[in-house]
Amino acid sequence: MKLSPSLMRLLKFVHIILASAWLASAMILVFFFVAVIPGASRTDLHGILIALKAIDDCVIIPAANGMLISGAVYGLATHWGWFRHGWVAVKWAITLYGILFGTFFLGPRVNRLPVLSAAAPLEAPLPAEFAADLAFLQIWGVVQFATLLAAYLLSVYRWKMRRGSTDGTPEGKRPISEAGSS
Repeated sequence: MKLSPSLMRLLKFVHIILASAWLASAMILVFFFVAVIPGASRTDLHGILIALKAIDDCVIIPAANGMLISGAVYGLATHWGWFRHGWVAVKWAITLYGILFGTFFLGPRVNRLPVLSAAAPLEAPLPAEFAADLAFLQIWGVVQFATLLAAYLLSVYRWKMRRGSTDGTPEGKRPISEAGSS
């Protein structure tokens, strides 16, 4: 599949926007789970959790799926391919891990927290299930964010993984003055 240069720029732009939305939203969720929710009042807690669920449902899920689709099109339409370069294969693994882990382990807990907080009377302590889900999200949300950040950094520093060069310049792309000298 071949795309015109203007469509390739648009695809790259969309891919970068989706990656940024996923990464920024994951950072917001982690920040709230780790730093805000533990100190939040019970009267504020339910509203905060509803907002975090909305970020997950309306930003993270569409951005992650959009990244998967735009990455697949990018792999088909460019010389990068899907597995031709090690850094691209690692990004695929991280993206698939992020989507699957988020879908089956993080997402259900994000969805359950507002329900658990609403079910408990304001005067009563939150159920143990709430604390367990929050602890899981605090630990594994940080891990998820770190892996997404790693994928983002791979895109920026991919030259470190290229073969045949120690200075980041691909073999065959060095200036003529350097190409013949060893």
